Order: sequence, then C-alpha cells, then structure tokens
Amino acid sequence: MLSKKKRVSKLPSIEKTARDFTILDGEDYIDEIFENDMKISRSFTRFQLSEEEYEENYGRVIKSLLSTGEHKFFVAVDRYDRYLGHVWVCLKVDTVDFVPSAYIYDIETLFPGMGIGTALMERAEEWAKKKGARKISLRVDVSNPARKWYSEKGYSERAVIMEKML
Repeated sequence: MLSKKKRVSKLPSIEKTARDFTILDGEDYIDEIFENDMKISRSFTRFQLSEEEYEENYGRVIKSLLSTGEHKFFVAVDRYDRYLGHVWVCLKVDTVDFVPSAYIYDIETLFPGMGIGTALMERAEEWAKKKGARKISLRVDVSNPARKWYSEKGYSERAVIMEKML
C-alpha cells in the first residue's frame, strides 16, 4: 500500500492576511515584541552606536522600565498567529498630577493604515481605564509623522521635552 504524503501547505503572505487581525494579550509574544521593537527602535536613534552597544543599552532600558509599575502588552496577529504589531502600556502614579496614570511606552505596527494601530491603542486605553487610570500619555518625537495620528486619536500636547546634546 502506498502511503499518502502529507502536503505542507504554504501560508499566504502576511501582507495578504494582515487586514484580518485579532488583538490578544501579548505576554505569550513578549520575545517577538522586544525583537521587533529593538529593530524598529534602532531607526530612531540619533547616535552612532555599535550593534553590541545598542543591544546592551536596549536591554538595560527595557529592564529598567519593567522594574516599576504594572505593565500590559497587547499584540495584533493575523489568523495564523503571526505578529503584526504591539502596544506596551504601563500603569503608574503620575509625577505631576499624582493620580493613577497610564503611559504608552511603545506602539508599533508592521502595516500602517490597516487599523491595527488604532485597535491596539483602543485596547490599551480600555485596559488603563479598567485599572483606574485617570489619564494616558505617551512620548513622540516632534518629527515623527505619527504625531498627527496621535492627535487624531484625541491626544493633545501638554509638555515639551527639552534636551541639549553634549
């Protein structure tokens, strides 16, 4: 008797399946979240760092951020559970208003314009509200095109971060 060979079907390209996404708790995707974040964040750095120095400093910053507050990760995946984007939100007491506040450390999507970022943002805001946060904030560079998108989502500019290169 001839045995039938099991066919290994090839998945459709992620670009074709990205529109059919789901938002999930991201803790099971934490390695993928930080792997993608490290790659994407690299493009925002303004200093010449070796790969080794960048990775070391990235790890140090992540460890420091995770050491305080209550953290929540949400991830967008396609129907094959492939990573499409994430949001990282942290609950702390605000250092200016002294009320429970949420801070979005990171929101990224591999496919802008498909509603993934909006869905991630909404899930983070819902979580923060359920946890008792009175406000939610984030930091965005003045030259980042996402600044307009945040404004459209109801975020307003409240403070200015000033820096001086040394």
